[in-house]
Amino acid sequence: MKVNLIRNISIFAIIALIFIVIFQGIFSKNKDNSLSLSNKVNEFNLITHNDTAFNSNYFNNYPALIFFGFLNCPDVCPFTLTKISEIIEKLKDDKKIIRYYFVTVDPERDNIEEIKVYLSGFNSRITGITGTKLNITKFLKHMHVYSKKVFLDKEHYTMDHSSQMFLFDSKGNFFATISSEESMDIILSKLKKLITGA
Repeated sequence: MKVNLIRNISIFAIIALIFIVIFQGIFSKNKDNSLSLSNKVNEFNLITHNDTAFNSNYFNNYPALIFFGFLNCPDVCPFTLTKISEIIEKLKDDKKIIRYYFVTVDPERDNIEEIKVYLSGFNSRITGITGTKLNITKFLKHMHVYSKKVFLDKEHYTMDHSSQMFLFDSKGNFFATISSEESMDIILSKLKKLITGA
C-alpha cells in the first residue's frame, strides 16, 4: 500500500515538474516577443532632429515616453505634443529622469530640419526621430505601431496611426500607454510608478 502511494506521489511530482517546465517555456517565449526597446534599435539607422544616430545609448537606463505622429497632422499630434510638454513641466525635477521621443510615421515628408523647426514650438526635452521610409517602416513594425497612408486626392495624403503614448521602463520593457484624454492626475500617477519602478 505504501509502495503504491509513494509511486503515485512520485508520478504526480514528475507530471507536475513537466507542466512547470512547459509553462516556463511558454512564459519565456511570450516575454521574448513582448514589446520593448532594445539594442535592436541600432539596426534601424534612425536619426534624431539634432542629426545624431538614434541608438540604444539614448534610452539605456532611462524610462522613456514615445509618441508616434507626423508634422502635417492637423490636430491629434500637436495636441498630444502640447500635452507631453505640459507633462514635462508638471514632473518638475523628475522630468530629467525620463526621455521623451516623437517618432514620425511620415518620413517621406518629415526630414530633420522640418522636425527641428516643428518641435521648437514644444518642450525642448522632446527629441524628434526620423529615418528612411524603409527603416521607419521596420521600426514601426518592431514597436507594433499601426500607420497607414490615406490619400485625400491624387496628390495629397494624410496618415492614420496609433495615437497613444507608449511608456517603457529603464530596462526597455513596455510599461503602459497614456491617452491624451486621460486626466493629468492619472498620467502623473503612471509616470511616478514608471520612475519608481512600482
